[in-house]
Amino acid sequence: MLNAEIIVKVDLIQMKILYFTQLFYPAVFGGGEYIFYQWAKELIKKGHKVFVITQSIESSSPHETIDGIEIFRVGSLLHLGGTLPSGLAENLSFLIKAFFKGLQVAKEHQVDIIHSNTYIPVFAAQWCATRLKIPHIATVHDVYYTSKANFWKAWSNQAGISKLSRILGPLIEKKIAHSSVTLFHTVSEKSKSDLQVMGASKKIVVIPNGIDPLQYQTDTEKSKPQAIFVGRLVFYKNLDVVLEAFSKVIKKIPDARLVIVGEGPIKQSLVEKSKHLFIQDSVTFTGNISDQEKIRLISESRLLLNPSLVEGFGIVLLEGFACGKPVIVSDTKPLSDLVNDSIDGFVVSPFDSEQWANRIIELLSNPDKAQEMGKIGKSKAVTNYAISKLIDSLIDLYASVTGETKLAKE
Repeated sequence: MLNAEIIVKVDLIQMKILYFTQLFYPAVFGGGEYIFYQWAKELIKKGHKVFVITQSIESSSPHETIDGIEIFRVGSLLHLGGTLPSGLAENLSFLIKAFFKGLQVAKEHQVDIIHSNTYIPVFAAQWCATRLKIPHIATVHDVYYTSKANFWKAWSNQAGISKLSRILGPLIEKKIAHSSVTLFHTVSEKSKSDLQVMGASKKIVVIPNGIDPLQYQTDTEKSKPQAIFVGRLVFYKNLDVVLEAFSKVIKKIPDARLVIVGEGPIKQSLVEKSKHLFIQDSVTFTGNISDQEKIRLISESRLLLNPSLVEGFGIVLLEGFACGKPVIVSDTKPLSDLVNDSIDGFVVSPFDSEQWANRIIELLSNPDKAQEMGKIGKSKAVTNYAISKLIDSLIDLYASVTGETKLAKE
């Protein structure tokens, strides 16, 4: 009989997980592909095996291992433009080839569970799961159809985006909501509610996004009169309001700077707008950059901005917090749920450039206040959103659908 004082360390029986995600490291443009990469790394650390089916990208092999993750790249070569491919041919190519590669990998490695990332990957993953009788969890980060009227029409009007997306977008969202997955995972109560409105009949589990705070060990006491945005340059990120606000900011703080990190179909129109507002010398568009460069730029900025109209979570806010920066966000859920107004950031109207300008000026002109608010945000990120803690919830979710149980309790 074991002594009662002996603590038995717990581990789940090793699982083999197959991910389907159209974008994956190093093609990380948004929260969806970021979090799948973080999960995969944490699962590997805990002794599980992770295999990934993703789309082919430039300068990458069809099969490679990164951080212990086995990655299989299929379909037509993806241009790294900041968004998922919108063309019918590209998506069909990925769908079919991902399905067959998934079958091969799942059989060869005797995969226990399949986990997919929206959108097209859900269908390839479900075909595999049905064929092989393997549980399938589908992650839905956000539901655009219910979040903003005429979203898909506006999406299709962006440069380089297929006009077919205004028809296929809502159709795909509805098909996913009604698919025969084992259960849905999502990242916020807002997205859960949107899925329910779409008619999702399967169980929906909320596990928020997380980050590795150790990646963001920076000197938070040094900052410039600089604000930063990080994300896809697409219409619903609502960057027009920030540019309009900044035209007011530089009248009060002439040396203020705005850094916009990312790529996307509206990049050129944003560049043109900055010229029209005569602020082009105060705004820098970096394009896609490395994680190290992104962290450096956030760290040297005084605050981070997210004016988005639609979000499933807003993982970049956690990155801002982790770097010790206050954040200013639109009064849009779930962004407004993540920020404690006037404590670790500000929540403002998404359409009022005057409000945005006033709050930006307040933080740029008061570095001590920005630093104090940033410290509170950093504590929140470490305490509530460390990926090393959240991964246990994901593993428990996997165990609940595969029938595995813990060997012992700590």
